[in-house]
Amino acid sequence: MSVNDGVTRILNLDAQQLDQAAELEKLRRNITVLFTDIKGSTAYFEKFGDSAGLIMVHHCNTLLGKAVERHGGRVIKTIGDAIMAAFEDHAEAVAAAIEMQEAITADCTAKPEAHRVKVRIGINYGRGIVKSNDVFGDVVNVASRVESAASPEQILISDTLHQAVSESNRFRLRLAGRFSLKGKSEQRELFEVIWRDQPGESSGSHSMIMAALSATRVKYKLVQLRNDGRPGREFEILSGRALVGRTQCDFPFPNDEYMRSPHARLLLESGQLFLDPVPEADTFFSLIGSYRLQHGDVVSFGNQVLEFQVDEAALAEAALSGKNLGELSAMLHGAVAEFVSLNPDGKRYPIREQQTTWGRTKATYTFPTDTAMSRSHAKLYHRGEDFFIEDVGSTNGTFVLAREKTPIPASAILSIGGQRLKVLREEQSGKAARVG
Repeated sequence: MSVNDGVTRILNLDAQQLDQAAELEKLRRNITVLFTDIKGSTAYFEKFGDSAGLIMVHHCNTLLGKAVERHGGRVIKTIGDAIMAAFEDHAEAVAAAIEMQEAITADCTAKPEAHRVKVRIGINYGRGIVKSNDVFGDVVNVASRVESAASPEQILISDTLHQAVSESNRFRLRLAGRFSLKGKSEQRELFEVIWRDQPGESSGSHSMIMAALSATRVKYKLVQLRNDGRPGREFEILSGRALVGRTQCDFPFPNDEYMRSPHARLLLESGQLFLDPVPEADTFFSLIGSYRLQHGDVVSFGNQVLEFQVDEAALAEAALSGKNLGELSAMLHGAVAEFVSLNPDGKRYPIREQQTTWGRTKATYTFPTDTAMSRSHAKLYHRGEDFFIEDVGSTNGTFVLAREKTPIPASAILSIGGQRLKVLREEQSGKAARVG
């Protein structure tokens, strides 16, 4: 069955869905949704075994859950090593997130480095459908996407939550940048909650939004990575635009038979580096954090090249009614999402669980003869209407094909033609501007 037929099947199988949607609409109101994720849990399972990993996740989520309860929230569900929580008071959600980070940090202080884990947190405020002990709708989807943009030990909040809490002077906040949340064509501002003192940071107003663009001068470099891992040539991006290609480009590679002219554009806008692909010239970027997959995305890890296919309309219908992937797969008599190999074998890998893993020997889908793949290489997980993919500390990385203008974080690796180029970001402090 084609996943593109899924929404038709759902509507046929569930004739009362429109009536149910009308009833659910009556339950729509403002709510704050928080997501956590334990960074490094997959590596922990790999190193210490399943039993120790389960104990670690349970211990961490217990600490996080207590912080939720102390601030008047409720844990809606756990999804693998993640927690979804909801709060009636948006300010208490932020306070709970701060307590979560403090609790995990304190708990890890006395532990050996190998046993320490870190948590990233994302929070969103908006209108959602609150039914029994669950929350549905876009408020959940955006919260999950905000969390996926966070780094370990970071708390990110959406622009709507920032607007709601910034006037209270209760929290220290700063602009984190613009991120694609609802879709690749729409970017929204996210803000970081400063929960501990940073080196050189002033202990001024609790409502401090750093105007980062005026506070720092940002410089980006590309460093060529040779086959033996040693760094090669360096290329500094001196203006707002640079071309990478075989010849007649700012960064030329005349001996690279796989390189076009030009092959990729690099854009520097407001301190952020963007990759702007050239038509018919494939350019991949490595994952630093989580990446939200969309239908048609191409992912590469090891020697595998896979295309992601999903019936987004069917998934949206299921998310609204609270159906999980297993229930949805049973209704459709097939998976709502899958990876399809672009290698000659054309093999299909259906996604039926909340979390699916990929690796050479220890994963849901294994590739024992692929020596370029790590034992545990990448994980794919499902939340609301979204699927996310994340590298889990592999040796050679997980790459996504850039289909349109894409922000590129520092330390990411660009695969352009036959080259791998690492992105380095340098900042020179200037005079910061404060707002609020």
